[in-house]
Amino acid sequence: MLKLSSRARRHVIVLIFSMVAVTVGSAFAIVWMQQQISRTAQNSKQLESQLAETSRKLRYLDERIAGYHQPVVLQGKVAGILRPSVEDQVVFVQERQLAEGRTYAVSQPYEVSMDLALLDFDSSR
Repeated sequence: MLKLSSRARRHVIVLIFSMVAVTVGSAFAIVWMQQQISRTAQNSKQLESQLAETSRKLRYLDERIAGYHQPVVLQGKVAGILRPSVEDQVVFVQERQLAEGRTYAVSQPYEVSMDLALLDFDSSR
């Protein structure tokens, strides 16, 4: 039989103990990683269901908005109130009469704004 010195025996015992410690530590690490993967999958599933619900609600609202912006619906809301304008029509507005029920960007009746919508580019032609 082989005779090992006490120093060699200590090295073998330390090596075996180290191998067991690494194996046990690795097993715990693998179990911990599997639990983290499971938790992440559950959280992802919840987030995906919330995203699907939010997308469904958004599609529903988009459909409603599109329905309200249909020309037939818009015409129905102003039927009997609006009439076509005449080409040479002049409209007089009393200065003290402010619009009621709505808030406009201009606070004074005749405040000037440099909005591009106010500029008439076709007048030079």
